[in-house]
Amino acid sequence: MIFILEIVTFPLMYREPKTETKTEKELIKKFSKQWIFDEKLTEQEEEFLIQRGLTIMSYYYLDNNSFELESIVKSLNGQVILEKIKSNETKLELKSLRNSISLENLSEKRIFEGLCDTLYYPPPDCSSFAE
Repeated sequence: MIFILEIVTFPLMYREPKTETKTEKELIKKFSKQWIFDEKLTEQEEEFLIQRGLTIMSYYYLDNNSFELESIVKSLNGQVILEKIKSNETKLELKSLRNSISLENLSEKRIFEGLCDTLYYPPPDCSSFAE
């Protein structure tokens, strides 16, 4: 009898870990004035931003934060959200409605080309990279 009770109650004891979901109003407030974060965004936050035409720039870096990406983010007038994530490798991932790419061996030119390929509203300078 105890064995049967264990079989029945064990699945009932398991609970999915709770993920904290935010309302649209909370998300709008969070991203209305801040575009640079020192943390990984949640899937809900990323989806919210991408569906609104923004590009998410995920910068994975080692101990030294070698690239100064904040000025790029600020120059793009709120089109890009930067998340800086300490990692065991250095790379840049760009995600948007248009495209998702991953860049290694970072240089300013490669970053700019990646932004041109992913931004929903690319700047006029991107025409110089057109094929």
